[in-house]
Amino acid sequence: MNNETREKLQENTPRCTIFTKELIRRKILVDPSEFEIELFDTIFKELLMYYEYRVILICCSYTISCIKRNDLKDEENKPIESLYAYFKVALLSNIKRYTRPVDIDWLE
Repeated sequence: MNNETREKLQENTPRCTIFTKELIRRKILVDPSEFEIELFDTIFKELLMYYEYRVILICCSYTISCIKRNDLKDEENKPIESLYAYFKVALLSNIKRYTRPVDIDWLE
C-alpha cells in the first residue's frame, strides 16, 4: 500500500480503539456516528481494565463472526434492534465463557 492510499484511509477512519475499527472494517458498524463510536470505545476501554488485550481480541473477533454469520439477526431470526446492547451482552458472555477455568475430573 503506498503512502497516499494509507493517508486517505487514515483521514476517512475515525479515531477510535482498534476493536471499534475492526467493527467498522468488518461492516458491523456502517457509517457510525461519533456517539456510536464513543459507545463502543467505552465498552472496550472498560474491558481492558479487567481482561487481557488478547482475550478481548479473540472474543471480539468471535462475536463479530457470529453476528455476521447470522446476517445481523438475533437467535429468533429477527433483525437486531440495538446492535450496541446485543454486541455488549454477546461479547461479555463470550469473555466469561472463554476465561472460565476448565475442570478436568480424570486428573484427580
